[in-house]
Amino acid sequence: MDQLRFKNNQFKIMQVADAQELPVPSPDTARLLQMAIAAEQPDLVLFTGDQIYGIHSALWGKQPQDRVRGVSDVILRPVVDAGVPFAVTYGNHDAECGLPNRALAELYADYPGYVPGERRCPDDPGTFRLPLYGTDGSIKHSVYAFDTHGSAPSGGGAGLTEEQLLWFREQRASERPDGQTAPRALVFQHIPVPEYYNVINRDTKRTRGSVEAFGRRKGEFYSLPETLKAAGGFLKETPSVTCALPDEFAALLEDGGVLALSAGHDHNNSFVADWQGIRLIYTQGAGFHVYGPGLKRGVRIFTLREDAPDTFTTYTRTWESLTDEKPEQALLAWALAHTPSSVAQAKAWAKRALPFAAAGVLAAGAGVGHAVRRKKI
Repeated sequence: MDQLRFKNNQFKIMQVADAQELPVPSPDTARLLQMAIAAEQPDLVLFTGDQIYGIHSALWGKQPQDRVRGVSDVILRPVVDAGVPFAVTYGNHDAECGLPNRALAELYADYPGYVPGERRCPDDPGTFRLPLYGTDGSIKHSVYAFDTHGSAPSGGGAGLTEEQLLWFREQRASERPDGQTAPRALVFQHIPVPEYYNVINRDTKRTRGSVEAFGRRKGEFYSLPETLKAAGGFLKETPSVTCALPDEFAALLEDGGVLALSAGHDHNNSFVADWQGIRLIYTQGAGFHVYGPGLKRGVRIFTLREDAPDTFTTYTRTWESLTDEKPEQALLAWALAHTPSSVAQAKAWAKRALPFAAAGVLAAGAGVGHAVRRKKI
């Protein structure tokens, strides 16, 4: 594996969450990635799960490799054409196409620039470490990616296994030879941890701008604090988080050197908040073939500095910040921006008798239909 190195004192990561595309991808998803790469010139593109919408019937049947390659050819073209290294972890939808993550990793390895990372094991290609090297040849930062798997039997996202957390602790211990300070770390994964609820407001349904939760939190309402809104954040659906055990956040906290945890999964959320010294970050969806925040679909940029390892900057680049162009499939993009994020939310909207929600779903036809059928965990 070629080393990832700081250049001119900085290293820039572009996180892509929830491209969630189909065998005939939306041209707007690829266009967004192309514009963001051209504007930001990242040193690494990190896809953090649900690159493909595996549950959709268009991906089922014989030879799923060919269908998946039809997706990856389009969403990776901007990355490959720009010559930017890329790495991939997985979400709850990727393997639903019929290909296990190990087979998906073999497919991605066919593309120039693929960086597999230092994997936990061959059967877990979505859990890996990427060391970032400084000009003196030493490791300045470590980027960790975790596969958060699918749904848990008890509800919610399965989250990490004890084996994954043990591997993380062992990796961090190996980065502290003779008691030295380990390089600062950034963690990326698909499904957020329960601590994301600690940085948002618990409200009532009468609170303006609040959104209703589902599953185990059904009947509860939440909103984003004004300080996070003022910084450009938004919360249009409640967090769909991993199960409480094993306690990933506690492991990150005890490490003492983790700067941030950045997740996706919930396409309509984007913010940066501090919790006990670790920044909890949401990155909105980038895909135009599923529900999302309209022209605020985007990617997140992280800039690390070699001379200031304890800090980093992060911001999003959205469609509307990159261009005045309308999406090529503008009507579909509009309809999907007004589509419920889950079946539970769709039922809640219908119960409150919002006819325009049903009209939006009907107007988008099959393209919106698959978004409503999304298995939200």
